[in-house]
Amino acid sequence: MLISTRPDDEKTVMGLFSLLPEYKNLDHMKLVLNLYQQPKMELFFWQPDQQDSINGLLGFERYKDNVLVVRHLILTPGAPKKATHAQMLTDLQELNPDQTVMGTLSTQTYIDKWRKHYSKPKSHN
Repeated sequence: MLISTRPDDEKTVMGLFSLLPEYKNLDHMKLVLNLYQQPKMELFFWQPDQQDSINGLLGFERYKDNVLVVRHLILTPGAPKKATHAQMLTDLQELNPDQTVMGTLSTQTYIDKWRKHYSKPKSHN
């Protein structure tokens, strides 16, 4: 399940970002964290079940009126990558059913793999 991050979660967020090589530099990481303070940017923790610990982080930008650009998909070591990425993206889509999920150069591969297997929930009108 996706859980919205709060300002007092900064250390946990930084710990998850530090799993990526490009964020080993603290100044670079702080720049990215500052970007997520903007109104159109959002960060969510990934927690498989309420009893489990946090296994990942999903960061995205709301672009225009109907696009979500996934900027970061981060998982802890040991988390099953393929299935967890897919579940994170499915949860994001289900929270935002009228939005199109897109990726960046670094996340588009995950989006493409997910999109092959994901079908939007059928509306029962």
